[in-house]
Amino acid sequence: MSRDYSRNTFLRQTPNKILKEYFTRKGLLAGVDFDSLRPTEIEPIVEALDQLGDKQRTDVEAEFAQVYEMACSLGVQVLIEEAGSVYHKLDWAETFEPMENPYEKALFAFMNDRNVFEIASDLAYMDRIGAWKQRYVGEGLTPAVEEKDKKNLADAVCAFYEKQGRGRHCKVDNYRREKPERHCYFAYPEDHATTEMGYDDKGEFYRWPIKPAFEVIFVYQPQNGFLYVRAKGKGEDIERLQEIFCQTILALDRLPDKKAKHFDLEPLKNREIRFPTDPADGVESVCVRLLRLDVPGTGNRRVTFEASSRNDGKAIYKLIDRVLAKQSLPLDDVIVAKAKLQFKFSGKDGKRGKSLTFEISIPDRCTLKDDPVDQIAKKYVQQWGFISGWVSGTTGKKAPHS
Repeated sequence: MSRDYSRNTFLRQTPNKILKEYFTRKGLLAGVDFDSLRPTEIEPIVEALDQLGDKQRTDVEAEFAQVYEMACSLGVQVLIEEAGSVYHKLDWAETFEPMENPYEKALFAFMNDRNVFEIASDLAYMDRIGAWKQRYVGEGLTPAVEEKDKKNLADAVCAFYEKQGRGRHCKVDNYRREKPERHCYFAYPEDHATTEMGYDDKGEFYRWPIKPAFEVIFVYQPQNGFLYVRAKGKGEDIERLQEIFCQTILALDRLPDKKAKHFDLEPLKNREIRFPTDPADGVESVCVRLLRLDVPGTGNRRVTFEASSRNDGKAIYKLIDRVLAKQSLPLDDVIVAKAKLQFKFSGKDGKRGKSLTFEISIPDRCTLKDDPVDQIAKKYVQQWGFISGWVSGTTGKKAPHS
């Protein structure tokens, strides 16, 4: 997921003083009097940009698009996070304080530390995406981080995709994130060759061959022992990628048993279930919006119950009771295979609180992302007993293994 770049929007939102600094460093647009321009007066800038050569203009547009992607609250938050890490030790929270808006902050980061900016761009992308597959591999493991270890992972990923006629080359980057601790590995294997259509520096239309890369992301969280993988492919493909990571980075002989710990939604059968939270997390309410019940041994027979967000939290259970009674089907005879939960957070400084809705499907699918709000939800999914083997916050007992 990305923001739709607009050059004019970017120029209107970015303060003239930092645009002047950007173009001065590049030795461009010397004829534009940035100091005399009113805020949002972009016509002289646009006119000067349009008079540049194709390559210069294309380079500027490409850089503006990168900055635009990070010019939002999430982007700024990740820039501060990465800059303040033990690897950089930069206090950009203080540096950003007097700046006008996220556009100025993002452009400042781009101009002053490209390494921090590029890492933060990867992490911000990670925070935006969902569809993660998770697998319990063990708590407290120490991931390998040396260049030879990343090469081992890259080689193994290449070998895996070779059977699909791609993956001849692969690059791996790794980053560590805190609160909670996460070790992130971004693999970029080579995809199938293709062609692109476009224009050269002389404005001539033509096609040219390229070898694009695609992305496989691995995230290991030592505190809970889970490995999260984001990649396209069938279930067995994801499992093989998980195994590759365990063997090359976590020094495990094999991928741990799938039944060790996995999503277990059976506690949601309890209509009196409670969702206790820490006041510091600002969770105002939690509600079950959808439950899918599967009937074992009946040829994929299933029924989905969904409640409107306007209904009370027990509406979905009243509906389940009525339907199951008509079918003479005891609740104990079905499996909760999928759930949709909605978190509502308290507002701050007069602003309306955020709402977070996500889905969990057994055994290993969850639509939660990796940003700070989603991390709060992940913590409670674990604490409330929706992962087998962890103590449930509602019953005080371990959830049963399936």
